[in-house]
Amino acid sequence: MIAEERAIYEGRSRQRRDEIVELHRQGLKGYEIARELNVSAGLVSIRLKEAREAGLDLTRYATDGARGQKTAP
Repeated sequence: MIAEERAIYEGRSRQRRDEIVELHRQGLKGYEIARELNVSAGLVSIRLKEAREAGLDLTRYATDGARGQKTAP
């Protein structure tokens, strides 16, 4: 077994965090995000905490109740 390069790992980690943040913004709960991405709920919680600490906007989109269905302003 060979370990992957640090830059590759960090890139994958950032991409996963971005996916988690986007699903959170769409209104999914932590356990729903975890199920969707096949990761643990704890990882979702950690990544959202990191995003908050990094100053990312985690405001949820206004939806009509259906996932990803944005309403007009």
